[in-house]
Amino acid sequence: MSFRGVKPLRIVAMILAGGRVGELSVLTLRRPKSALPFAGYYRIIDFPLSNLMRAGIQNVGILSQYRPASLIDHVGVGEHWDFAGLGRGAKILPPFRGADASDWYRGNADAVYQNLNYVRDHDADLVLVLSGDHIYSMDYREMIERHLERGADLTIAVKRMDRDERFGYAVLDQDGRVLDYEEKPSHPKSDLASLTIYLFDARALTDALTVLRAEGGVEFGRHVIPAMVSARRVFGWEFDGYWAYTRTVESYYQAHQDLLSGRIDVDRWGVRSNLVDAGIAGQPPLRIGSGAKIENSFISSACVVEGAVEESVISPGVIIERGAIVRGSVILGRGRIAAGARVERAIVDKAVVIGEGAAVGGAAAEGGLTLIGKEARVEAGARIPAGAVVQPEEIAQSARGDTA
Repeated sequence: MSFRGVKPLRIVAMILAGGRVGELSVLTLRRPKSALPFAGYYRIIDFPLSNLMRAGIQNVGILSQYRPASLIDHVGVGEHWDFAGLGRGAKILPPFRGADASDWYRGNADAVYQNLNYVRDHDADLVLVLSGDHIYSMDYREMIERHLERGADLTIAVKRMDRDERFGYAVLDQDGRVLDYEEKPSHPKSDLASLTIYLFDARALTDALTVLRAEGGVEFGRHVIPAMVSARRVFGWEFDGYWAYTRTVESYYQAHQDLLSGRIDVDRWGVRSNLVDAGIAGQPPLRIGSGAKIENSFISSACVVEGAVEESVISPGVIIERGAIVRGSVILGRGRIAAGARVERAIVDKAVVIGEGAAVGGAAAEGGLTLIGKEARVEAGARIPAGAVVQPEEIAQSARGDTA
């Protein structure tokens, strides 16, 4: 990869994709958050992978330790994002036992440290570290060019946001240099939040991780970035596009609402996915029955819709029978909403059956989002109130309103 006459650069990307967060409840009991389906055909990790593809970054290490099987199946060797071929590739990098490595990643910086051999094997000049659970479209080349112009050791992508103690915040001078950085402060000093997109000079990264890990530093936000701010050339690069943080049930749901409103445009963004893994390859197109009613919804291939769908996102292979109503919901693949059933403001995982005449969820005034775990069954006539959680494989006749 070349930038404005600069000699070809060797760039390696590392995607932090391994974690499970309790805030996503039953949705991540069997998959890492980066493998969570989104917008019918996609998984969340497809967004950074597609960004990397468009930027021409050809070697990607994916750091995963929590139930990585779905990621391994989905990513493969990266051919769906044009990473397969001579001198390029995508590789899952799980924890391992070795003379100089622990068997589990103790933090996101420790995960990269344990895989510095991947950086060395590719003789990388720059290392781009990304989170695998964010939804956005970004041209990393703009950030890389700015990094090179400034002679930076580290560049952090930041975005102006309402202050929220879930994020790290940077204070920049007029030239964009980071003067101060705090991870998840209760009272942020600025409104420039870190997007967990870090571009490192490879040597500076190796030096910093080697020193800090010996001192117990295992997190980028808490340990690596503050140490480098005081000793290295660290800059911020401001991003003004759409960016969604899907760490909570509410933010995952809101991102689907943004899809319906057009704020997320997977076609214009050029997002790619493994369509075989998504269950689309070889499947029939969407079939809409004569009595169906569809309003402002995103409905995938291989679905059969004979009922009503409003303000909802439906993944491949879902059957919505005559007289069923799905409103303001996200239905993941291969499920069935039986005749006369109603689903409102719910997130329903894969292969769930909602029985005839059952009622799942309710209006916002009635409570929070309702969650139905993978392969669960809601019996005919059952009432699952707003805010309830049905566990994977559970057979639910009724449920109380436990929140997610």
